[in-house]
Amino acid sequence: MQLSEFTFIFLTLCIPFLYYIVQSTRPKKGFSLLFASIISLNVFIKPENFSFLGLFFMVFYLYSYEKKESKYYLVLSFLSFTALMLSEIGIDNLNSIFPVLLISSVFSLMMIGHWFLVDPTIDRSGMKNIAKFSVYLSVVLSISVFTDIYESNSEFFNLVGNDLLNNVIIFLYLSAAVLSFGSFKSLQEKSYTGVMASTGLSYLSLIVSLGASGTLILSI
Repeated sequence: MQLSEFTFIFLTLCIPFLYYIVQSTRPKKGFSLLFASIISLNVFIKPENFSFLGLFFMVFYLYSYEKKESKYYLVLSFLSFTALMLSEIGIDNLNSIFPVLLISSVFSLMMIGHWFLVDPTIDRSGMKNIAKFSVYLSVVLSISVFTDIYESNSEFFNLVGNDLLNNVIIFLYLSAAVLSFGSFKSLQEKSYTGVMASTGLSYLSLIVSLGASGTLILSI
């Protein structure tokens, strides 16, 4: 998988988290503008018809942000980007979606954590649920590597054996789970500093998740 494909999948999988964050935490429109702008970079990565269609629906989502039908435009945007994503990676590589999904979830947690520092009145429950989702997915991925559901091949790196490479990936996923759990526990603190700590931990979790999922995708 090329870096452009990886980034396209990562940004596309951020859309469901954008939808959930808006529904659960009710941030101001500025958050959606910021997050949607980042996701819309897909147009530059894959300047094709489905990308432009996804951007079109994303603009309509922002335009009708306060209206009930806005969520349908966001769904249509996701479907448009997903159609191109599936055509690019193919059916045989669908298993690569879940490692990238972890990165999207941690990145989304980091985004809403930063926004909380701008608007501390938003609800934390959605942030907590994304943190828990990241923990669960990290554990599932580590078990999947341990049980050879994801079979790595060290020939790409040509430096270490398969067993050692698997152990490194498992360790990184478990580390991401611990960091995401720490982020979740920090959010339970009622003080403003709890969210600051959670955001910092989500940064670390993002770095570790990138290392784990990047290594796994390159080696399968």
